[in-house]
Amino acid sequence: MYFDKFPVLNYFQQFGTESRFRIVTDIIRRVKIDAYGKDESTFFIKYDTQDGDTPEIISDRLYGTSDYFWVVLLVNEALNPYYDISLGYSALDSSIKRKYFGKYFYLTDINDDKQISGLTFNINDTIWHTTGSADSYGITQEYFSLRARVVDHDPTYARILVDGGGSAEYQAFEVGDYIGIYKGDDPATAKITRIEDGIYGLNHFETATGGYIDPLSAISDGTPLGLTGATGDFISTPPQFYQTRLGTYLGISGARNTDFIKTNYETESELNDDKRSINLIHPDYLDDVVNAFESVIQA
Repeated sequence: MYFDKFPVLNYFQQFGTESRFRIVTDIIRRVKIDAYGKDESTFFIKYDTQDGDTPEIISDRLYGTSDYFWVVLLVNEALNPYYDISLGYSALDSSIKRKYFGKYFYLTDINDDKQISGLTFNINDTIWHTTGSADSYGITQEYFSLRARVVDHDPTYARILVDGGGSAEYQAFEVGDYIGIYKGDDPATAKITRIEDGIYGLNHFETATGGYIDPLSAISDGTPLGLTGATGDFISTPPQFYQTRLGTYLGISGARNTDFIKTNYETESELNDDKRSINLIHPDYLDDVVNAFESVIQA
């Protein structure tokens, strides 16, 4: 019903020596609801979505038919009917599991495990378990049967997100293991300092009032990694990685500090809750909105 009101275009297609025009719907047209000149307290209805609500269910509940689901989406500028309004608890769990599948490996340098490894990774790179050191014959013991696929690389948090590429082998990696990866023709190594499930892994650091905290800033005074900061009448020395908010969270040097953390699950749940309260057009104004939409979209 929504796209039935959109204008159509002649779309030119060419296949080798043959060409033709096809009639297609101009789906890139956009219309925004403007309540200028109206009493918004009566024009809009504030609605808190319930578990299991969809635009169709909301439309049927308020307007007596699911046909006006597109009005629900339009007034809330929701382009995606599945993710631009709040999800039910079951759907939210499924969405988070799809987005954050696998495990996070936090990586440090094998020669100085107080520092970031410095390696870069590409999606679909393969890592394997290695000892990282050669024996008296110059041979490094590798365990290629224990490997994982890189799903994402987040250099700010010194970590990679991995899965098994169809197998469960990656589950056997442990904190303290060395990983190997080819960089060009040469193998490179890093040490796994911490492992987290993606779903409940660290998303960011946040103050009590909702402010963002730089993960690579000194926990003592907030000075960013590698920079000097002013403290009173003297200039402080640049913080090292193990002194940053992330370094102390990982417990690289001393006890772990888990203050101010927000996990992926907490973050996604809060974002979903923020979308729970939506605006709806009062039924008394529905016809006006539909008629205005049809007029504007065809212009």
